[in-house]
Amino acid sequence: MNNKYVTYKKLQSGNEKDFHDLVLLFNDVFETENDVNKENIRRLLNNPSFVCLVAFHHHEVIGGITAYELMSYDKPGSVMYVYDLAVQNIHQRSGIGSRLVSELLADCRQKGIKELFVQAEEADAHAVQFYQKLGGESFKTRQFHFNL
Repeated sequence: MNNKYVTYKKLQSGNEKDFHDLVLLFNDVFETENDVNKENIRRLLNNPSFVCLVAFHHHEVIGGITAYELMSYDKPGSVMYVYDLAVQNIHQRSGIGSRLVSELLADCRQKGIKELFVQAEEADAHAVQFYQKLGGESFKTRQFHFNL
């Protein structure tokens, strides 16, 4: 794909349809069946600590990244946590994911955020390679999940 036909946009209040389409894309790429909660989408797009950047090919959502700004208690400022990043399967490996991360990093710099972090499962070699290629530093950690 020629990237000159891809546009990038930071979603905000009023872009609920685009966010809805991104959630459907996440479901497709991650092979999940998450519901689209319209109320949560509206609330998230009105939350200044939430960032959603989307890649469009013409008017179709073909990729996106979501992240949360988390206030630090041990140092001034905050950090950014990437929650999800996905690109439509047919558009992967064309620079769209890298550009989404680059756009998020620029948004962080503009806000004075000095650290961005993301989790990738060790078994997801593609994701691990992707973040390493972008210059991310890897740390061995364990994630614990509690079902409530």
